[in-house]
Amino acid sequence: MDAMPNYTHTTSPRKVDQPQQRPRVRVVKHKLEKPGFNAIDIAFCVATAFVVVFMAMVVVHTSNRAATANSQLATTSASLEKVRNQNNDLKQEVSDLTSPSRLNDIAAKNGLTLQNQNIRNVK
Repeated sequence: MDAMPNYTHTTSPRKVDQPQQRPRVRVVKHKLEKPGFNAIDIAFCVATAFVVVFMAMVVVHTSNRAATANSQLATTSASLEKVRNQNNDLKQEVSDLTSPSRLNDIAAKNGLTLQNQNIRNVK
């Protein structure tokens, strides 16, 4: 037990200089009050709601007009295609009716003859 320190002596403890502590300041937490709405805030909310509703109506109206225009375009395109087909059919019919072999057949039935000196080709 010689290695154990002996703490039985009665010397007075030294005074150690302690750093000075600041006095504690008591922080008082105040309960914050909710601010109330005033007339300007209410007017702003109403105006914002009005603008949102108005813009929604504009979007719906524009969408409706676009759908109507698209429908009219489809109808017009179908009508145009039908007229083009009729024109092509009529051109084919004109070509068939004015073919030289048909004209010669009609002339032969009516007693007409072909005279080559009277033929002129016009383009």
